[in-house]
Amino acid sequence: MEINNNFARCGKCGRFYNPTTHDSCPYCGEGAPPPTEGAGFSPSGVPPTEKAPGGRASGGVPPTERAPRGASTTGGFSPTEPPHRAVPSPDGMGGGSFQNTIIGGGLNVDGGVEPVVGWLVCIDGPSRGSDYRLHAGYNYIGREEGDVRIGGDQQISRRSHAMIAFDDVDAVYFVGPSAGRNLIKVNGRTVLNAMELKNYDVITIGTSKLIFVALCGEHFNWGKV
Repeated sequence: MEINNNFARCGKCGRFYNPTTHDSCPYCGEGAPPPTEGAGFSPSGVPPTEKAPGGRASGGVPPTERAPRGASTTGGFSPTEPPHRAVPSPDGMGGGSFQNTIIGGGLNVDGGVEPVVGWLVCIDGPSRGSDYRLHAGYNYIGREEGDVRIGGDQQISRRSHAMIAFDDVDAVYFVGPSAGRNLIKVNGRTVLNAMELKNYDVITIGTSKLIFVALCGEHFNWGKV
């Protein structure tokens, strides 16, 4: 086979090509000069569009701009940051929707301290030695929810097992069942309806016994201070 003298043989792939029409081998690219930055060159490999009169490219598409050295050329998206992880609060609880609840003695609707009017002290049961503050109005007793929460006693309903009420006008205390499944007793006697509660009465609820200590009465009342 006779080869035209105008053809050159590629030193890499061995194929023949016309050097007068190709600056490098059209088959493997051998001999092609490396691209240099300058007019018509974009780091992303896509030539920038030319600006049409008025500052816009033809077709209504804004002209592309050359990305600065070191900048991302993958569409301009910033690197994805790892998801934020919640830092536990100092008390060991997460910073989620849970909040500490004050048992009695909290803040009233006016933002002031809600005065304590008496206490319950656990003298027998899983929470023996614990004390619970009482406020004016209704105090609901439960194992996990309520104004008075007696934890650890599975015989006490989760919420509203019983209630203690204080009438701050007449300075009188009452105790009675609420929505609990098990009965309550005062000084060993079953209570089916609300009854007046006296200082040092012993309330049995679940397997726990609580002694009642009144603050308000003949000698002291917040309404007279």
